This record gives sequence, structure tokens and C-alpha cells, in this order.
Amino acid sequence: MKNLLFAIAFLLTLSLNAQDWVTVKDIDLGYRLDFPTTATKDNKDVPTAKGNVVMHTYTAYPAAGDDNILYMSSFSEYPESFFPEGLKTQEQIDTVLEGAVNGAVTNVNGTLLSKKDIVFNGYPGRHFKIEVDQAGSTYILTMWNILVDYRMYIVQTIALKGSEENDNFKKFLDSFELIKVKN
Repeated sequence: MKNLLFAIAFLLTLSLNAQDWVTVKDIDLGYRLDFPTTATKDNKDVPTAKGNVVMHTYTAYPAAGDDNILYMSSFSEYPESFFPEGLKTQEQIDTVLEGAVNGAVTNVNGTLLSKKDIVFNGYPGRHFKIEVDQAGSTYILTMWNILVDYRMYIVQTIALKGSEENDNFKKFLDSFELIKVKN
């Protein structure tokens, strides 16, 4: 009986881990990414200090049992007029990336837990975590921001605190690829 229960539990674990992921490949936005379920596409105007920017998003809410509550990617292209001197120096690039991190923290009324510089396919970015307390629960937003010229790519998950570093989180981030990006 004990072996039968173990076998059933093992098979259930395998079936949960073997879920079919859905690939989003958006040539116009220049990236591909695998989601654990079908992602919904949306876009909206986001106000900034320099004017509105259109943010294109894909959002997926996984089935019960997933460690993550939400999977999301977003893309925005800043008008070159936002940066009259361009984005040629590391200081200018850092200002944009830091602004994106600070904006994310402010938008969710959260606390920045960690932040580190990353390089993705030769492009600068940030990997950071934000803690948010809401409705009696604590959530962790784990995000990558990657700046490609005037284009900002964001990949993020939301999970309950303590379960944010999980296999599906890693699979999601590892699946992100830039496509049709000029150098």
C-alpha cells in the first residue's frame, strides 16, 4: 500500500511538471518567450515625465499548483525625442534602467529587495526583486529589464514570498530570446 501511494504521488508530480508551455513569438516586438499557459496580449499608454509611451504586454495566469501567480512580459519603445543627447554613454543608459526599476517599485508601492546589473546578449539590464504586501499576503515580483537602444524589454513573475525561486520561474526566464533586433 505504501509503495502504491508513493507511485501515485510520483506520477502526479511528473504530470504537474510536464505541462505544455505556450510560446509567444512576436516579430514586431522582437522577442519570444514561453508561458505556462496561453498569454493574453494587451497594450496601453503609460504616462512618463517626458510623455506617454505605449506598453505592449503578454500576461498569463497559471493553473492552481504553480508556484507563480503571474507571468508577464512587456515591451516599450521610447521616442528618440525623449533623449536629445541619445543613449550613448553608460551614465545615460544607467539612468534609463534605474528609472525603470524605481518606477516599478513606485507603481506597486513596494520595497526593493535586491538589484544587480546584468548583460543579456550584449545588452545592459537589471535583475531585481520587489516585495509587496497586499491583502495580508507578501508577494515577490522578480523582474528583468533589458535596454536595447530605445527599446525596453521586461520579463517578470509574481509569487508568494518564499516560493519565488522555483523551476517554472527559471524556465520562463531561460526561454526569453531577442529576435530581429538590430545592433
